Amino acid sequence: MKSFINAAEYVELAISECGKEECVKNKAVCLGKRDFHLFHYVLLGKGTLLINNKEYRLSKGNVFFIPAHADAFYYPDKDDPWIYEWVGFTGTKVDAYLEELNLSIDHPVIVDKNKTYKPYFNAIVKRYLNNGYSDISSLGALYELFGEMIYEKEGAQTMSKTSVTVQLAKDFIRNNYRTDITIEDIAKNANVTPNYLSAIFQKEENMTTKRYLTKIRMTQAMSLLQTGKMKVKDVSEAVGYPNQLHFSNEFKKYFGKSPISYLNNKTE
Repeated sequence: MKSFINAAEYVELAISECGKEECVKNKAVCLGKRDFHLFHYVLLGKGTLLINNKEYRLSKGNVFFIPAHADAFYYPDKDDPWIYEWVGFTGTKVDAYLEELNLSIDHPVIVDKNKTYKPYFNAIVKRYLNNGYSDISSLGALYELFGEMIYEKEGAQTMSKTSVTVQLAKDFIRNNYRTDITIEDIAKNANVTPNYLSAIFQKEENMTTKRYLTKIRMTQAMSLLQTGKMKVKDVSEAVGYPNQLHFSNEFKKYFGKSPISYLNNKTE
């Protein structure tokens, strides 16, 4: 098997193990210290987690977290024993994800209020059961799981239509400022009129669309000039001004001195 297919071979996020278990009523797990973290998703039934001298009663839709190098004890309810899926994971980015989710040995439980986490656990386990190992598709599902958890934890709300439009415009500018784009081009990409775009851009960013475009171009122009490796003409073209005189005028209005003056002062 090629290593890049195996979800255990990655650095930022890797899957150590996963599985599914339908527990009998006397099935208790005493988990010793491991070098990877664990998520368990309760599919059905109830159970109890004991960790860090605290007890958590869990049921369908709960996710419980067991940190790496932690001891834990968990067992099913005697009348309604749980069924759960689990995934073990490591990675250089994991601590940041867990911190964002406020998950720790002191806060080990998340509730899947909107029933959005379950499909990702299902996908991870299903790929393992089909293949006999966790592949990159499983890893993709784990990334999506973290993304969904973080999105919901932050209470992220759908962006307003105007915010989406402004973001589209900003993305287009950042991706295309090197070319001779116009405000009309930017507005067309955002599917609005230039006047409307400038109005909502002013409200969202406290500047017009044109000013934002100029800001991006001038910031990049200054960075290129600071290298001392490019002529003014080349910098002009690199930031979307085919006319060097136009570029020099815009640079002077923005920074208070011409590109030539800036270079002369820099070399003195």
